[in-house]
Amino acid sequence: MNNGPAVQAPAISEEEDLIGNVVDQATADLIARANAVCVTVEDLLLASAEIQKLPLKDCNREARTHCLARMFKGQGYKAFAVGSRLEAMARVVRSGKIRRWVLPNIVAEVVFLAAAKEPILFTNKEWSFESDSFVVFVLQHAAVGGRA
Repeated sequence: MNNGPAVQAPAISEEEDLIGNVVDQATADLIARANAVCVTVEDLLLASAEIQKLPLKDCNREARTHCLARMFKGQGYKAFAVGSRLEAMARVVRSGKIRRWVLPNIVAEVVFLAAAKEPILFTNKEWSFESDSFVVFVLQHAAVGGRA
């Protein structure tokens, strides 16, 4: 478990529908938990390398989760946060918005830095980053003259 300070999830208005309130508060708690865990570039690089060793035919979310649980034994929230950030980073990579920093099977370290530092979101049952903010972060830290 992360030893950092606890993050309070924003409360959902009592005027909202009870069922929606439960789902929305649970999602807010999940996002707060994922953002509260300190994840480093090294965590993401090491986890990515270990996941790359999984057989392609078996490399589903369950296999990745088990791989991360073994890596971060006794640190369940860390494994959860690393997996979530890698999934969200993969979405940004697939979007094509950071092509300059992505080659087949090679992603620049600055992309991992953005994945470690940018706030993570959970929408439509998927982990993601706000893509414009992610791209700006990469541009600011890549020293390429402000072009993606």
